[in-house]
Amino acid sequence: MALLPAQVLSEIYLRMRNGDWTGVEALLSDDFKVVEPESLPYGGLWQGKDALQRLFPAVMQHFDDPSPVTKEVIGGEEWAAVIVDFTVTAKKTGRRFTQTVSEVGRVVDGKLVELQIHYFDTAALAAEIGSGAEEG
Repeated sequence: MALLPAQVLSEIYLRMRNGDWTGVEALLSDDFKVVEPESLPYGGLWQGKDALQRLFPAVMQHFDDPSPVTKEVIGGEEWAAVIVDFTVTAKKTGRRFTQTVSEVGRVVDGKLVELQIHYFDTAALAAEIGSGAEEG
């Protein structure tokens, strides 16, 4: 029996925390895609089973001392969402701040096929780290 979407996302986040990228890829579809807001330096469409592994350092190059706290994982039959308070120190400004992030994923046959990243305030985040347009 395939895992429910909330279980798939929970397992992916656990494996990411443990650095188990092979385990993460086992839960992704062959045509997996993740979308980050275009207004951020790492924004845009990332595709392939290794997309999360490539995206992770692209995001973290802007931050020190990450302290994510998963508030809740919720889901239905095809979609699930992870709500995270993402506390970091911005390398650009040196300020420590928290941004609430909702990561919404679609799961088909027990595999995550897409993940959409939604920050509470992308303008505030871009002010701390720079925007894709500035960096480009």
